[in-house]
Amino acid sequence: MTQIRIKHDGPRLKAKRTHASPWHGAKQQMKPLTHHEILALMAPFTARGRHADLAASRRDERVLAFKPIAHEAGGGQDGPPLREDLVLDLQQPERLRLVRTVTVTEGPGAGLSSTLTAEGGGDPVALLERIDAVPVGRQVKTYDGVPLVRGYHIGVGADGGTVGPVFVDAAARVEGVNLTASADRSRGMPAEIKLTADPGWELRLPEDLTAVIGWKWRPLVHIVSYWRGSIKVARREPDRTPDIETRLGRTVIHLRRTLSRPPGEFHARHRRARWRVTFQRAIPMLIGIALVAATPLIRVLDMEDSSILRMLIFHAPPLMLVGFFLMREMPKLEIPPFPRRLLYPGWIVPAKEQEAAKQKRMTAKEPTAAVAEPQALEAEG
Repeated sequence: MTQIRIKHDGPRLKAKRTHASPWHGAKQQMKPLTHHEILALMAPFTARGRHADLAASRRDERVLAFKPIAHEAGGGQDGPPLREDLVLDLQQPERLRLVRTVTVTEGPGAGLSSTLTAEGGGDPVALLERIDAVPVGRQVKTYDGVPLVRGYHIGVGADGGTVGPVFVDAAARVEGVNLTASADRSRGMPAEIKLTADPGWELRLPEDLTAVIGWKWRPLVHIVSYWRGSIKVARREPDRTPDIETRLGRTVIHLRRTLSRPPGEFHARHRRARWRVTFQRAIPMLIGIALVAATPLIRVLDMEDSSILRMLIFHAPPLMLVGFFLMREMPKLEIPPFPRRLLYPGWIVPAKEQEAAKQKRMTAKEPTAAVAEPQALEAEG
């Protein structure tokens, strides 16, 4: 007798997840701040005059905000009136973050703000002490009547000590021009600056506008709607941050005194500095010309096969290539233009006017092409 065995496998039950899903992120697993946690956190802050702002806090994201503190002009700080905001980020219990934002409320730089961020450890009191150790006035420094807001970062080193405050970014508004600066905290690269105009306006600047300040300032490069430059600064802390602060201050003072005058006066006031910038920009090209000119002299030298000088000469190309890649900024081979008097009437022009000038230059070239075409047809006939 034939036997038939029927086997039925029921639906598999999904195992319960014991960890946070990587697809939904850690925020869905985050436990909102409870009232008891807020009371426990507030004690040391209240003792220092900080009071929680529950309306501005985001309890679901474990972010606790504090009521802003107003600082009047001249009230213990040199500069315009300021507003100080404090936020405690508790999303990562083992690595808390305390952020102090300082905003200019009145005057030329009204609306500009900078942040001071303290990270590390799970003790909010330690972060508060590091924040309070930095004066509010350091985040907003006035140069020649222009407020410069500066952002910093405070971290923890490998030995557990405090690292910082380390410069991160800065911003200012100088004679209608928006200046922003930034610097990385690890690679030791030059600090970058950017000059922009308000929407609907464009800047007409010479490439050596900031380079005339000194050898550390590089010429500006026009990129679509803004001008970008760089400042060579110290590579390592603790010298890097003070060096950036000093050079940015000199940049703000220079822009304030330059942009407040007509462009026609720039060449007369900085004639020698502009020629120095021209020579500085030509150095990479001059070095290349000198190497090419010195190449035939190798035949005149009487060198032994085991000579070190001979080895260096024949391995110069790869050594120079390695040296270029080790440099913080790649040298630019160019023929720099000679400095001339600026002919445009203002530093800031409407974007429509700038576009119309470009169209006028384009149309000026069209008749030449139109005349050349009939002549070519006659030649073919």
